[in-house]
Amino acid sequence: MKKNMHNLVFLLCLVLFFGAFDTGVAYFGEEVWPYDINDYEATRVAHPEEVWDRVFFGNSAVISAYRENLSEAGYVNLGMDYAVVRDLWELLDEGYLKVGSELVVGLNLFALYDDLPTNPSYIWHRGRLEPYVYFHRDKLLRIAEGIQKLRDGQTIRYRGKGIDSGMMTDEELAEKVASYEENYFCLPIEDFQENIEALDKIADWCEDHGVRMRVLWMPFNPDVERPELLLELMQIVNDWCAQRGITVGDYSGQFERSCFLDVGHLNDEVGAARFTEVIDPWLLG
Repeated sequence: MKKNMHNLVFLLCLVLFFGAFDTGVAYFGEEVWPYDINDYEATRVAHPEEVWDRVFFGNSAVISAYRENLSEAGYVNLGMDYAVVRDLWELLDEGYLKVGSELVVGLNLFALYDDLPTNPSYIWHRGRLEPYVYFHRDKLLRIAEGIQKLRDGQTIRYRGKGIDSGMMTDEELAEKVASYEENYFCLPIEDFQENIEALDKIADWCEDHGVRMRVLWMPFNPDVERPELLLELMQIVNDWCAQRGITVGDYSGQFERSCFLDVGHLNDEVGAARFTEVIDPWLLG
């Protein structure tokens, strides 16, 4: 009986130790090792405060377009690779994002596509009972490899959010458009319903928390004909916004070709600064 009690105490201590270790890694991981982090984690490193008063959410189109350092509006750029509207709802619902007063949702076709491949390392994809260490097992292995590189005197570059430089040639742009036409522009509207419905949940959350929600249509290259699918999605969302009393900003057709890397990403040389300058009065409105 006494031996069984000792075993039980030992197991309990082991569970408590691993629980504390897992919690510590989850809490301090990005702060002590900001070299291999996803876009959500990179935003957290840049903005460690618990509540972000003003947030500009979207996918990589938002990353490439909005420059916090050039803006007077004071929004956190929560652009993330492969992010969709449903990700924003999960962030809010699970408490990974707390907004103080303003939320702008940057939209394009891909931010509304239900089956868009995601980044599996985003924390809201972690199961409720799944340990942090197990969820990030591949990342922790790369951290161990990185520590060994540092011990060997090698340099590791900080991996923050990517920015887009340059401008595609006509041939490159045509190839990109052909790929989009084959894989995305031909999709049925039914493939976008989950994210459209998530907008409703986000609007309810904003009403409950005293946050003003607005929708912004991200820029689209003027040398590319906008697909009927995008126009249909814009109409559906705009009608929904009108019913909910949500302001819509349409900046999809306001920028010239020289601002773009490709179809929907603005370049760093011209587009990002131009977008931030144009959008700031609207953000401050």
